[in-house]
Amino acid sequence: MRDLPKNVDADAVIEIGRYLDDQGKGAPVSIADANRIVRKTAGTKLTAVELEELILECAAARHLAVVLDSRD
Repeated sequence: MRDLPKNVDADAVIEIGRYLDDQGKGAPVSIADANRIVRKTAGTKLTAVELEELILECAAARHLAVVLDSRD
């Protein structure tokens, strides 16, 4: 995983990790759902694209399948 930019909220990274850990390895992770849930629980000020990239990188580090279903 790359070094995180300075504007990344640590709470968002923690919430992404929790969300992905709860998903399991059976079904692919929906980027849109993860974005919505992490934004609601962490209250991050990251843009949708920045948050999606972070979710994607975290999912890739865990070898999870993802659904690229961004609603923006």
